[in-house]
Amino acid sequence: MTNQEISKILSQTADMLEIKGENPFKIRAYRNVAKIIENSSKDFEKLVKDGFDLTKIPGIGKDLSEYIKEIVLTKKFSKLEELKKEIPVGLLEMLSIEGLGPKRVKQIYDAFGVTSLEELKKYAESGELDKLPGFGPKLIEKILKGVKQLKKAGIRFLWADVEEIAKELKEYLLDFPGVEIVEIAGSYRRKKETVGDLDILVIAKDYPKVSEYFVKFKRVKEIYSAGLTRSTVFLDNGLQVDLRAVSKESYGATLHYFTGSKAHNIEIRKLALLKGLKVNEYGVYRGDEKIAGKSEEEVYKVLGLDYIEPELRENRGEIEAAINHTLPKLIELKDLKGDLHVHTNASDGRDDIENMVKRAIELKREYIAITDHSYSLKVANGLDKERLFKHLEKIDEIQKKYPEIKIIKGAEVDILEDGSLDYDDETLEMLDIVIGSIHTKFSGDQTKRILKALEKIDILGHPTNRIINKRSEIEANWEEIFYKAKELNVVLEINSHPKRLDLTDILAKKAKEIGCKFSINSDAHSTKALEYLKYGVNQARRGWLEKKDVINALSYKELISFFKDSK
Repeated sequence: MTNQEISKILSQTADMLEIKGENPFKIRAYRNVAKIIENSSKDFEKLVKDGFDLTKIPGIGKDLSEYIKEIVLTKKFSKLEELKKEIPVGLLEMLSIEGLGPKRVKQIYDAFGVTSLEELKKYAESGELDKLPGFGPKLIEKILKGVKQLKKAGIRFLWADVEEIAKELKEYLLDFPGVEIVEIAGSYRRKKETVGDLDILVIAKDYPKVSEYFVKFKRVKEIYSAGLTRSTVFLDNGLQVDLRAVSKESYGATLHYFTGSKAHNIEIRKLALLKGLKVNEYGVYRGDEKIAGKSEEEVYKVLGLDYIEPELRENRGEIEAAINHTLPKLIELKDLKGDLHVHTNASDGRDDIENMVKRAIELKREYIAITDHSYSLKVANGLDKERLFKHLEKIDEIQKKYPEIKIIKGAEVDILEDGSLDYDDETLEMLDIVIGSIHTKFSGDQTKRILKALEKIDILGHPTNRIINKRSEIEANWEEIFYKAKELNVVLEINSHPKRLDLTDILAKKAKEIGCKFSINSDAHSTKALEYLKYGVNQARRGWLEKKDVINALSYKELISFFKDSK
């Protein structure tokens, strides 16, 4: 199990215990250990299986140590299963609604016996919920919106699929007279792999008129609300978009608040309290005096922090790094000099070598690696070497025609079930670089398979083999793999395809801490897909990667030297 899966089980247990009204100290203990596990660079499954004494880790006592072992070894947690039998499933769904934590869900349940979203909606619309302490108009609005969102259940959009809509909406709003600033916050600004909705902040002279204009956007299918300071619509693809009016004096604080993440914001508020300050969406306050809020930089500075890039705001150590002035200088798209994973119509690509090279030149790349699939050059009795020779000769011909770019001869070679490669050693010697990837037989622990393959490859392609929202990561001991990759100087790929984004941000950060090197590659199968590198850069930034961590930020001469030195 991944750290995130273990953490999720413990957090869910804490939520259910709180709904049940259990001891707050016990609840806090579950939450604390869930946070420790989620943010740890250690692989807790490996620690358990290696017999490590978990009580040596600060914050983990004897009981919690046994619970973690149970979760890892059985893939379940008996206490959670028992709680699920006692507590209606509908109460768990309610926890997904903004503003409804376990305490408020318990409050609603105790007062009205509400156990489903439909019942919750009925009580919210009837005015009954208003009678509960702390349930004001804003919270009721959030509840009704949340019920509506949950009915559209599970709809999450790839960041790349939302990108054009987001840009179009921003340009549309900026065209309206009197609009000064438009910024998209939330998970979109943090460049998460998937986006549930868009939160747009706007500074304008006349917000009600902007709202009227906003709801007329050509892709709006349903207007949910159009208020004096906030409007909500659903687009024709089901995406929810919220527009919020923001004042200039509070812009930075509001942008910070709505950018999130929730975990990051909670830690910021805790830090503020330690300094005798208060942080909310309107500013930073000392008593009743507002001392910051116009810009995000101002908010962080008054708290004694360096500015934290949005991609890092996940409560994974960024606040401590900002205090200690050790935040990474994140890689940027302009840092990349080339692309080391590209397919042509010699395998399953849609464009020929020449067109791929010409597009790479247009994109101002210094080099490009042609890495067609090994299986495309296989025949019934093994490798079709004559066809491979012709393929490599074709690359040489194109190189002579386009001396302004360096073309690297490579291949994406299948890692077979036993860890051997689809090409023999003699064939591998013909290539400048070898990407090894798993494409079949994903079930079971893949650690030994990958460790064996690392002995003969230069880059481990799309390491976890996940397809976002469709296929989970393969099972493997990633810490062991990362240490071996570092030892052998094998590069880990950040695959930029929007459906892959593999390695994940959490694993990339873990591998960086171990000392691994990375390559951000497009895995392009068309000239258009050569532009995917930007999505890989988003992922790399979320994984704390810097220019020095990424080999295709090297010049061609430096890159060739890197590969020679690593062999």
